[in-house]
Amino acid sequence: MRYLKISKPLFLNIFAVLMTALVMNACTAHYTVNNKITTIKSVERYSLRYNAVADKSDELLLILTFSGGGTRAAALSYGVLQALADTRIALGGEQRRLLDEIDVISSVSGGSFTSAYYGLFGDRIFEDFETKFLKRNVEGELALKFISPSSWSKLMSSYYARSDLAADYFDEILYEGKVFGDFQVPWLPLIAINATDIALGTQFTFLGDQFAPICADLSSYPVSRAVTASAAVPGPFSSIVLKNYAGTCDYQLPEWAARAIRERLVNTRRYQDANTLASYIDVERFAYIHLFDGGISDNLGVRFILNYTAQSDNIWQQLKALDLQNTRKLAIIVVNARNRMAIDFAKERQSAPIIDTIGLISSIPLDRYSFDTLDLLRRNIKSWEKSMTDGRCKNFKTATDQKKTDSDTRDRNCAATTYLIEVSLDRTPAESERRKLLSLPTSFSLEPEDVDLLKAAARELLSASDEFQRLVSDLQ
Repeated sequence: MRYLKISKPLFLNIFAVLMTALVMNACTAHYTVNNKITTIKSVERYSLRYNAVADKSDELLLILTFSGGGTRAAALSYGVLQALADTRIALGGEQRRLLDEIDVISSVSGGSFTSAYYGLFGDRIFEDFETKFLKRNVEGELALKFISPSSWSKLMSSYYARSDLAADYFDEILYEGKVFGDFQVPWLPLIAINATDIALGTQFTFLGDQFAPICADLSSYPVSRAVTASAAVPGPFSSIVLKNYAGTCDYQLPEWAARAIRERLVNTRRYQDANTLASYIDVERFAYIHLFDGGISDNLGVRFILNYTAQSDNIWQQLKALDLQNTRKLAIIVVNARNRMAIDFAKERQSAPIIDTIGLISSIPLDRYSFDTLDLLRRNIKSWEKSMTDGRCKNFKTATDQKKTDSDTRDRNCAATTYLIEVSLDRTPAESERRKLLSLPTSFSLEPEDVDLLKAAARELLSASDEFQRLVSDLQ
């Protein structure tokens, strides 16, 4: 057998060429940079204000929130969408699916994979999302991507890191190169994908209200990068970076934010939100925005609703500003896929294992913050019901002043109703099933039978909710 002999000088030349190619490729690898705008009119349509859909009922405002939790959260959220597709209601004199009445989905981390796919492709999610994502070893495939020699040259770049590689992978298997402009499907809900601005420690939502201060275009931004930012756990993932172009467009702080800063009521949520917007105007200090997992600032996706309603003195003012004063029923479905870490060490005398301690240190504050967020929503939604009723009845009284309308009739016609529906794994009735579901890992790889279990749990939990049954009954 003959062997190819390569002289030392030739070998060194080949090695030099290969290394040069790697370095050259590393120099050219760069994450997708968001584009600049000159007028905020181009991003205004990505907001609640411009999300009115002609064939949806004015009577019902239906908002869903999808929590974080990897594939576990994505599967539970998917199961809720399936259940809503099978739920028939009567609105405007016709039978409809409750799924078709969803106005907004606010999502975090694992839940963002489901919300983004539904917002782009609608009912197609029920045909291929399971095989494309839920029952796929995404975590394993992504790990192979990270260690593959074909990725080394890209990852050598200072401007292309692990999350950029992940975003490209998610684009390949799920989002097909779609950008936010592709979300503009008339009959589908507004999708609010939430991440965390790690410098400010605040929620960052991929909507026009958040992109306007940095004079950045949202319509051309890849959906895969927003979803990756929403799920980018610090450590395994790097930050997703946005360039700040503040000062190059016609953005001005909205009146509510300018007033909040003038009044300097620093202990209010409105002031804190206004201060975040004002911070982005300081382009020298915040030239780039670094985004990580949305669960750091809100693992339920609920803060988006609380922050938005805090911009006005009451929710009725906000509904009128959004031209939603015909809303009689406000329903919020919170899909909470939190799990429960094992604490078997509590039975033992010796010190708790370091690996368990590290996990609990990160999960305890997150769980407590989520509990407080949900408790705040529960308290607020009752006051929202009164605010909506008072506002509607005042309008109704004015409109009927010239007519002989008794007070009981007026009250029945103007009264508003709110519904807070919680789909949470820790509410699973059967103890053995509950333990099984709560022990599922926060990863992007689950056994197919566990995905099926989560889908079934979503349907069972929704059906068992008294608030959900009350909503469905009121819509018949």
